Amino acid sequence: MTGPIRGFMTFVGLAALACALTACDGSSVGGTPTPATSSASAPSSSAADSNTPLAGMNPCKTLDQALTGQGFPPAKPESADLEHACGTDRPDGHGVSLELQDGMTIDQDLTDPSVAKTGSINGRKAILERGLLHATGGCAVRMEVKPHSRAIVVGTLATGSTDEACDYADGIAKAVEVLLPKTG
Repeated sequence: MTGPIRGFMTFVGLAALACALTACDGSSVGGTPTPATSSASAPSSSAADSNTPLAGMNPCKTLDQALTGQGFPPAKPESADLEHACGTDRPDGHGVSLELQDGMTIDQDLTDPSVAKTGSINGRKAILERGLLHATGGCAVRMEVKPHSRAIVVGTLATGSTDEACDYADGIAKAVEVLLPKTG
């Protein structure tokens, strides 16, 4: 699945990030994003650090560490967000990507809330998104990093059911979770 399916699933997951990176607040009527207002003064460095717990984390290194011994080649930056998302594929069609997003809550921009299920990963609040865009073989696990950040693991299988993809994504999310900052 080195190609279109994983790329499409990653694109869907990262599309929500585009609004955050362009400073939209989504509060206008009709769903048209408007630029967020900026404050007159920048927050102090300690306030900025507490609001960006994922700053300084490298998603490629984090993903590589979580996948140690599972036969994946080194993760590479995803073209949709070179600084915050990385992915890798095994020859057997298993793919995985990791997005580290400061300033986004885990429930923000869910692809399809009707198929999302809340729960936890190693005690950390999480949301499981089954069958991204109703496709089989794809699943995402969103994990909360307080105060307002998230890590998203997207697992894809070239063959297999949505349940298998979710089990796969859940297992990788557990390995990623232990590498995330322990906040709040």
